[in-house]
Amino acid sequence: MTGILGKFQVEHTNEGARVIARSHQLTTTCISDAEIDTHIQMLKDDLDTCANEMKRLVKVNRSGALFEGWPSANDVL
Repeated sequence: MTGILGKFQVEHTNEGARVIARSHQLTTTCISDAEIDTHIQMLKDDLDTCANEMKRLVKVNRSGALFEGWPSANDVL
């Protein structure tokens, strides 16, 4: 399962969650301090959103099966 959040992508598997940058260029060309601050703050906000999504997905992994009858990550085969 994946989800796109701003310039980053959150990937989720049974092994956990991770963040991947969607682009090598994360900002446009900046010519002022204000532009730099704005673009960097947007990246920080996106990363905070990614962190919240990753925590939510890891919690889902720890909670067990989503549907009755499906094995959970905590079940021993």
